[in-house]
Amino acid sequence: MHEAHFTLPFSDPVLVFATVMLIILIVPIIFARFKVPSIIGLILAGVIVGPNMIGILERGETMVLLGTVGLLYLMFMAGLEIDVKRFLKYKNHSIVFGSWTFFIPQVGGAVLAVYLLGFSWPAAILLASMFASHTLVSYPIASKLGITKNTAVTTTIGGTIITDTAALLVLAVIVAMDGGAVGAGFWITLGISLSLLTFFTFWAIPKISRWFFQTVSEESYLEFVFVMAVAFLVSFLAELAGVEAIIGAFMAGLAVNRLIPENGTLMNRIHFVGSSLFIPFFLISVGMIVDVGAFFAGLQAWIVAIFMIVVALTGKYAAAWITSKSLKYNHNEMMSMYGLSVAQAAATLAVVLVAYDRGIFGVFGDAVLNGSVLMILVTCIVSPIITEKYGKKLALEEDEKPYDPTDAPQRILVPLANPETSDALMDIAFMVRDKNSPEPLYPLTVTRESVETDADVARGEKLLSHAVVHAAAAEVPVTPMTRIDLNIASGIKRAVNENRISNVIIGWNGQTSARQRIFGSILDQLLAEIDEMVMVCKIEKPVNTFNRIVVAVPPFSALEVGFAGAIRPLKLMAQQLGADFEVVVTEERLPVVEKRINKIKPEIDVRYSSLDQWLSLPLWMNDHVDDNDLFILISAHEGSISWRPGLDRLPRVIAQKFNDLSFITVYPSEVEVDSSILNSSTPTESSFLSADYIKIELQQKPIQGILEDMLSIDRTNDKKRVSELVDRLMQNSESYTPEVMPGVLLFEARTSKTEEQKLYVGISREGLNMERTANQCHVILAFVSPLTVDKQEHLKYLNAIVKMIKSGDSYAKILESSTALGALKALKAR
Repeated sequence: MHEAHFTLPFSDPVLVFATVMLIILIVPIIFARFKVPSIIGLILAGVIVGPNMIGILERGETMVLLGTVGLLYLMFMAGLEIDVKRFLKYKNHSIVFGSWTFFIPQVGGAVLAVYLLGFSWPAAILLASMFASHTLVSYPIASKLGITKNTAVTTTIGGTIITDTAALLVLAVIVAMDGGAVGAGFWITLGISLSLLTFFTFWAIPKISRWFFQTVSEESYLEFVFVMAVAFLVSFLAELAGVEAIIGAFMAGLAVNRLIPENGTLMNRIHFVGSSLFIPFFLISVGMIVDVGAFFAGLQAWIVAIFMIVVALTGKYAAAWITSKSLKYNHNEMMSMYGLSVAQAAATLAVVLVAYDRGIFGVFGDAVLNGSVLMILVTCIVSPIITEKYGKKLALEEDEKPYDPTDAPQRILVPLANPETSDALMDIAFMVRDKNSPEPLYPLTVTRESVETDADVARGEKLLSHAVVHAAAAEVPVTPMTRIDLNIASGIKRAVNENRISNVIIGWNGQTSARQRIFGSILDQLLAEIDEMVMVCKIEKPVNTFNRIVVAVPPFSALEVGFAGAIRPLKLMAQQLGADFEVVVTEERLPVVEKRINKIKPEIDVRYSSLDQWLSLPLWMNDHVDDNDLFILISAHEGSISWRPGLDRLPRVIAQKFNDLSFITVYPSEVEVDSSILNSSTPTESSFLSADYIKIELQQKPIQGILEDMLSIDRTNDKKRVSELVDRLMQNSESYTPEVMPGVLLFEARTSKTEEQKLYVGISREGLNMERTANQCHVILAFVSPLTVDKQEHLKYLNAIVKMIKSGDSYAKILESSTALGALKALKAR
C-alpha cells in the first residue's frame, strides 16, 4: 500500500523534505572528517541524488523554489554582513577589483571563444559573461573564519555587485539584441528603472525599517519576518527593473545593514535559518543540474567545458594577482580574494538557462549547458578549498599582531533590576563585547536582605532567565549570578571582585532630584567603591536604530590610563551598528585626543568636532545631536586626573535638557594605576617628592602668583624658569578647571623647561578663594616632567599623585601639618 512512497524519484513531499534534511545533516559531518568544506559535500550530494545519477530526487518546482530562495538568501547575507563603513572607505578598491575580475575573463573569453571554438560574437560575449561574474559560494567560510572585515575580503564582496550587475546587463543586452529590441528606448527604460530601484532601496527601505524596529516590533520573530519580506520584495523589484533578483537581494542586505548588529539576536536568527536550511537547498539544487552522462556522448561537451574551466580559473587568478599588486595586498589576501571570486553559480546559471531556452548558442547549446554545470562544479570545489586554506592564514595574521593593552580579557557584568530595560542593557553588552572573546557575560541580580527575600530572589531569577534566553538567541555565553546583600551597591561590588570584572554596564532611569549627587544613592555608592570601568546607560529606543555615536571627551580624559579601554568598546559598538562615530573635544586638546583614539583598535572612520571651551558642550548638543544619536559622555571617577566637579553635574543636565536622548556615561577604569611607584627607592622616582618643594601657608593671590611662590622655593629655578613653568602650567588648564577634588587643585605639564620630574605642593589651612572653583582651595599641586619622560609614564605618575592625595585621610593630615617635613610624611602615609 505504501510502495508508491518509495518509487524513484520520491514524490511524497514529506519524504522529499526528510531526505534533503538528512543530506544536510549527514554530509557535513562526513566531509568534516576528511577536512573538506561542507559546501563541496552538499554540491556532490546533489549530483549523486539528482535526476542524472541515482534519481532519488528530481529538480522539480519545489527544489527550484527552495534553491532560488537559498541563492537570494546567500546574496542577502553577503550584503548584510559587509562592513559598509569599510566598503565605502575602500570603494575604489572594489571598483578596481570588480573591473579587473570582470573585464579580463570577459574580453579574453570572448576573443578565445570566437577564434578557438568558432562562436559568433554575440554568443561568445554571452559565453564569456558566464565566467566573468562570480558567486560568493565560499562566503560562509569567510564568515566562519571571522575575516569578513578584512579589507581584501570586503573588496571582493564589493566587487561582486560590479561583476554580477555587469554580467546580467550583458545578458539583458544580448537577449534584447536577439529580439531586435536594443535601442535608445531600451537604455532609457533600464536607466530609469534602476534609478528608481536604487532610490527606493537605499532611501525608503532604511526609513521604513528604522520605524518598524522602533515602534512596531514587540516580538523578535516579527523582526525576522520583516527582514525576510524586505529581502524578497527588493529582489522582485530588481526583476521588474530589468536585472536579476540576486542584485536586489544584495542591495536589500546593504539597505538594512546598519540596523542589524553583527552580534545581535536578529543576525543570529538570520544566520541560523540560512546556514541550516535555505543555503544548503541552493547548493544541493546546483549539484542536481549536472548531467554526468552528457560527457560520455562526445568530445564537444568536454572541449567547451575544459575551455570554460581554464578561462574561469586563470582569468580570476589574473584579476586577483593584478589587484593585489596595485593595492598592495599580501599573498594570503590575494589568494583569499581568488578563492572567493573564482566560484561560478548564480549569474552563470541565470545566463546559461535564459540563453539556452532562447537558442542563442545554436548548435553549441547542449555543450554550453553541460560545460557550464561542470565549470560550476569545479569552481565550487576549488573555491572553498582555497578560501579555507588561505582564509585560515589570514585569520592567523590578525592573531599574530603585537599585543595591545585593549586586547585584555573582557569580563562584563550587567546588573539587572528592571524587566523593561534588561534587553537594552544586554544588547549594549553584546555590542561592546569582542565577538572573539572567550569570556561570558555576567548578568546579575542583587536582592536586598529582608523578610521578603525569597520572593525577591524568585523575581530576580525570572529576570535572569529572560536575560539568559536573550543571550542564547544571540549565541553569547552567559554566567548568571544572584547575590543577597543588605546593600545593593555592596552586592554588585562583591560580584565585581569575585569575578575579576573589567566592565560594569548598568541602567539609569534618568530621574533627578536635588538630593542626589550624580545618579542616585546606589549608583553613586557603586562609583565611589569600585575602580573598574562603569557604563551608566539611559537607553530610550532599540539599540540597533542609532545612526551615529557621539562621544564627548573632556580635557585630560585622554591622559587617563583607562582611556583606551573606554574607547575600544565604543568603537566595537559603532562597528557592530555600522554607525557613524564622532568625537567632540575642546580645540586645545584635539591633537592629543585624535592621536590616542586613532591608535585604538578596531580601525574605523572617526570624525572630530571641536569646542572653544568644555562648558559650551550643552549648547553644541542643541545644534548637533538628535534623538537618533547615541550620546556618550566620558566622565571620570572622583579623584582621577580628569575628574572635575562639573563632570558629576553633566548627566543630570543632559537628562533634564534632552529628555528623549539615549546616552551612556562612561567611567574609565583606574585599576591599572599603582600609587606605590611614588615610594620607589630609585633616585629618578623619589626625587620629585621632597620636602624642599613643599610650601606651607600660601597667601591669597591670583593663581599665577601662587604658582610662582610655590616654584620659587626650588633653588634650581631662577626667575625666568619660574615664569616659563608657570605659563606652561596655566596654559594646560586654560579651558578646564584644575580642581581634582573639593579643596585640591592639580596643575601639570611635560615641558622642556625642566630637566627632572618634580611635584610642588602648596598648602593653605585657612583656604584660598579661586576663580572657576566651587570650593575654597587648601592644597595646590604642580607636577612637571621633562620631555625625556614618556607621556605614558607622566600619565601614570599623575594618576598616582591623585590617588595619593585622595587615599585614606591623607588630605586631612596634610592640612594638619605645620612643617614641610610633616606634610611630606602625610603624603607618603597611605
